[in-house]
Amino acid sequence: MRFLIVLVVAGSAFAQETAAELDALAAQYRSAGRLADADVVLDRLRTMDETVSHVEQSARVKAALGRWADAQVLYERALRLRLDADPQPTASIPTRHQLVQTLVAQKKFAEATQQAYLATRLRIIELGPSHPDVANDTAVLARVYQTERNWRPAAETWETVVRIQGEAHGPEDLRLANSLDDLAVAYKELQSIPQAEAVLRRALAIRELNQGPSHTDVAHTTDELGQLLYGAQRYAEAEPFFERSLGIYTAFWGPANPQLARNLDNLAVTQAMLQKFAESAEHYGAALKIRDGETALNLHHLALIEAASGHAEAAEPLYRRLLTLLDTPGNERPELRAAAAKEYDELRPNLPAKRSKAPVAAKQK
Repeated sequence: MRFLIVLVVAGSAFAQETAAELDALAAQYRSAGRLADADVVLDRLRTMDETVSHVEQSARVKAALGRWADAQVLYERALRLRLDADPQPTASIPTRHQLVQTLVAQKKFAEATQQAYLATRLRIIELGPSHPDVANDTAVLARVYQTERNWRPAAETWETVVRIQGEAHGPEDLRLANSLDDLAVAYKELQSIPQAEAVLRRALAIRELNQGPSHTDVAHTTDELGQLLYGAQRYAEAEPFFERSLGIYTAFWGPANPQLARNLDNLAVTQAMLQKFAESAEHYGAALKIRDGETALNLHHLALIEAASGHAEAAEPLYRRLLTLLDTPGNERPELRAAAAKEYDELRPNLPAKRSKAPVAAKQK
């Protein structure tokens, strides 16, 4: 009997030591980015020592590997283990949030909404409806609606987040700015343009106060305002916002960074709508110069601007480069090519005689 007890104790100690070793090995694999190896080790670890921590570690690795259904099963198992170990309702909230992410990734929005809503209700029961933690939980629910593109409840839920954060932290707290940005997205999708503009301007003021006028987050919100105003055909109002965001990003990234191309495009198209063709061509040209390789749309826009400005000789080589690009395998866009060829044909009478003798016919598809 004594020998049997010694074996049992020794076996238990060996199992605990092995579990600790597997846990450490899995951590090494994760830190080295070897997620597939970590996944195998964590599966062995769970069969040996099924704790909440080990099950959630395994779920996170499977989620990182894109194995969302397997991650869902494990988070549901971790949730049961956590509830068994700790009857305090709010103890389950972190696991519910992880479960929500796996459900959203699988487009199981009804189940994700249910879990996110339950997490919020549990927090309200414990802390009351105006606690800042309730705002964080409510934001999880709002993101589910937003990912689902269910914009009405998304807007209403973000309104709740903004109200709680304002009451808890004050009306100028930086945390409000992110929530206001998300609320503006929902308003924009609902075509509630005045409301979207108001919350974006409020977010911009908060960011300027907390982060200064030249922070990249300020540039982001400024750019969002420009896009909103452009979409509302308020081009003269949109232009200074695009100019400001471009200036901030240029100072931060440097003038040759390819990420500036989108900002240059935004400003160029706005100036074209305002018939500021010289400025528009300058910014389209700058975008084309810093991009990695030519893009069909950028060439087309720049050609259109030069043609509209009466600069036929400047537009002509741009159209030729565009048509050549669209004939390259992998770049075929028949509708754009047909439109560009038609525009080029209309441009030819405005070229000097020696240039107009070289027609470019639309490629037959």
